[in-house]
Amino acid sequence: MLKKKREISLSNWNTIVNLLCFIILSLGFSSCFTGIESTKKINLSREDKKLSAPTAEELFMQQVEAVPLKDWNEGKRFVASDNKALLVVVPRQGLLPVAPDSVKGKVLEFCGIESKINAAGSLTVTLIFSDGIYIYSYDTAKEFNDAMETVKSDQIPMLIDEDMVNQARQLLLGKKLWNRSPLWYDKEGNRIDGKKFVEVTITDIQPGNLIFPLQVEIETDNKEKAYVYMNFGSADNESRSFNNIFSFTDIRKHYPGIDNATWDLISQGKVKPGMTKEEVKLSLGNPSDLNSGHDYSQTLDIWTYDNGKVLWFEDGRLVRIRQ
Repeated sequence: MLKKKREISLSNWNTIVNLLCFIILSLGFSSCFTGIESTKKINLSREDKKLSAPTAEELFMQQVEAVPLKDWNEGKRFVASDNKALLVVVPRQGLLPVAPDSVKGKVLEFCGIESKINAAGSLTVTLIFSDGIYIYSYDTAKEFNDAMETVKSDQIPMLIDEDMVNQARQLLLGKKLWNRSPLWYDKEGNRIDGKKFVEVTITDIQPGNLIFPLQVEIETDNKEKAYVYMNFGSADNESRSFNNIFSFTDIRKHYPGIDNATWDLISQGKVKPGMTKEEVKLSLGNPSDLNSGHDYSQTLDIWTYDNGKVLWFEDGRLVRIRQ
């Protein structure tokens, strides 16, 4: 009889313990899930979707694509952008006994690949090029399968893929665009005074320089010719991407309240007292540093730019400039 009571007691105790565990776990899960269950799903409005979607300018140059090594054919052409290319695309033999000291502007044709054993005992791929006189080699330092997939035609240091230049030319030649950048150059690559937010026509595309692979020739309505340098990519973090240099639409139409005289200053990248903060930003871009404060009844702001220019604003208007 006692044994039976003890069994009942233990059974009841186990039941109580299990019930308590269940309650504790339930409370725990309830506290975890309550926040999630009560959080409403966030749906972007049509306007938000428009703002977050890539612009037409961002999508435009995506049509120009680099080609992986596995798709290269013998004879694929690259233009050497600088003599420094000889540091990585190394001449090793040729019809002439003396090694070349200049390669800038030369066309190097892809001849094929060779394999070599590295220090770890693996086979790595070396690319072979020729300018018709000399043979050049570029060590990818990658094993065969990796090199075939990951070595792209826009990744050989200081060599510009001629096919990509031609693709860009086909897309841009003859197009009328609005220029966003005042960084204009002459044919030799020297800086000249440029304008932004003006309509230009693309009259030619050529291989660029050591830093930017495309040299874009533009012409204004006044038949003034200049050159801008551009990347193939379209990312916002690339300052010289197509979408950061050109616009398909007239930017001024977004600012009907700005008078002609002020807009002319903006297009030249200049400022004068009396301009609003918005007008200054259009002209000079965003400041690298700013400070705000109050002086009795006025709001005071100081904007500093990387080039040393400092601007003082009172109640949102430019009052003083230090070059």
